[in-house]
Amino acid sequence: MAEVVRRRYSRVLLDISETGNRRPGSTDANAIVDLSPEHSQENAFDTARRMETYPLSAIRYPQSVVRLPDLIIVDGGKGQLSAACHELQRLGLHDLRIIGLAKEREEIYRPGRALPLRLPMDSGALRLLQRIRDEAHRFANAYHQLLMKKRVEESILDDCPGVSQNRKNLLLRRFGSVNRLRKASVEEISSTEGIGRKLAEDLHRFLQQH
Repeated sequence: MAEVVRRRYSRVLLDISETGNRRPGSTDANAIVDLSPEHSQENAFDTARRMETYPLSAIRYPQSVVRLPDLIIVDGGKGQLSAACHELQRLGLHDLRIIGLAKEREEIYRPGRALPLRLPMDSGALRLLQRIRDEAHRFANAYHQLLMKKRVEESILDDCPGVSQNRKNLLLRRFGSVNRLRKASVEEISSTEGIGRKLAEDLHRFLQQH
């Protein structure tokens, strides 16, 4: 849970810390935190690792620059909520409202409260929280399936002679996906750093056959 919070909100803080402003056209945290399938999960982990080396005093509080969420809903009970609160405090975001929704009994946990809040099962507020949680699950599952599919597609490059892990990374960084690489010409492939004409021809031929 702490890792999820760190990856989600450290990107916002780091972007503002480095640029001093939001990106053009950004209106909220979601505009800065790129969760699109094209943006690799590894980049999020890299950002989290970089955040570990940043002194928190060097990170500006972003409230005046970006609109952070009015409420964070943690999918879990007291333990998950505690871990999320700890990470938010570490990032200087202790003012954000946060609750935990435990699925087993649909109990709502709040920071500093020993006992959970139990709303009637026919409560409109509870149904709204449940819909938000279920939609988050649906999005997360779809995103992870997309990542898995992308990794399977990328693994085909491992079978191409002459394509090392470093060259594979360079190619994917430039073209974004195996599908785009497959559509590229020999000239476009050979212009990639570390990829000569002969390897580009072999790779182009290999991808047309697979």
